[in-house]
Amino acid sequence: MSRYKCAYNCENSSDANIKCFKFPMYNPRKLKKWLANMKWEDWTPTRFSVLCINHFEEQYINRAGKSVTLRDDAVPTIFSENTPKEKTSISSKRKRNKPAAEATKKDSAQPSSPTTAKQSSRSKEQTPGLQEPPRDPRKPERWRVIVDEELMKIKSFPHFFHGDYCVPQNIHWAPDTFSAERRDCDNMIEVKEAWQWLGLDVRGPLAQTLNGHKYILTVTDLYSRWVEAVPMNTCLPPEVAKNVADIIAHFGYPVRILSRLPHDVVQKVNLELKEKLKVSIPLLIHHQQTGTADPTTLQMIDRMVSDLTEQHAADWDVYLPAQVFSLCFREHPDTKQRPFSALCCRGPQPVRSPRELSLTYSQIRGSVFVIR
Repeated sequence: MSRYKCAYNCENSSDANIKCFKFPMYNPRKLKKWLANMKWEDWTPTRFSVLCINHFEEQYINRAGKSVTLRDDAVPTIFSENTPKEKTSISSKRKRNKPAAEATKKDSAQPSSPTTAKQSSRSKEQTPGLQEPPRDPRKPERWRVIVDEELMKIKSFPHFFHGDYCVPQNIHWAPDTFSAERRDCDNMIEVKEAWQWLGLDVRGPLAQTLNGHKYILTVTDLYSRWVEAVPMNTCLPPEVAKNVADIIAHFGYPVRILSRLPHDVVQKVNLELKEKLKVSIPLLIHHQQTGTADPTTLQMIDRMVSDLTEQHAADWDVYLPAQVFSLCFREHPDTKQRPFSALCCRGPQPVRSPRELSLTYSQIRGSVFVIR
């Protein structure tokens, strides 16, 4: 898996041969200059974030040694929205990139064949989340959180999802809509107890392991921050439901489980759960706040997945249980306590039957979750 790239419309986002540089996390003043030139809003780089060499003018690049490095005063200035200060550096870069750019234009100018048109139409008809996305073998794999495409239409798209990726300029970054200003609204659900409300996500596709696993199902308790993570071969509803049923059999029934999976996938998972658990109520609810109610834990999971796939590409599924164990037995930065203690030592006894709910599903989808 490649490292995350962070520049707007960067054509080299997936090119493994392009030299990239990490953000100067150790130098706050320098980091502030980098971010100011990028013109991003409400975004903070992580230790995985990098910028490629084409965002730096030649005067900032040191090619004298065995490896290409940046000078101490290097600041990125070349972005799609910016005009670089030195025209000479632009011309030199354009000369280097001219053959590739011309080849791209020729490819795009060629008329599409009937076979290609049929294939593209079939791919558009596929239901998101039910089919594995087609992959180009020439490009390195990049995993993602499988999420409802309708969320992309929100102007204030949650920063936790696209935090470290190259994003198009038509996405406007702004503070999340489920922030503090909405905590006093009438439709508010307070999470006051462990294993009441859970959040479910599916991450992938990852580098396929020797056991055939390519996805990770994560279920997080919003109150205790306890994490369950299970490797999966596919992201299809039957396999998701099977693992959710196993988790419920061990920890008991929550009030409900929130998820940002596509609506149709949520419905299919609920049908599978009804069959497996012999229940009549849908346990999974589509909710946009699945990722914003507890963003810290999700960021910790993302870092864990990134580290696993980089360090153990062929057998990350073998190391997954130990890494999840470490998350649950380490003090959480928000709660200042271990998730194990909050859930297993001070939490309630497991509930062995579905819980009644006074709210309708439409009321839940329109409510804001606040963790007390």
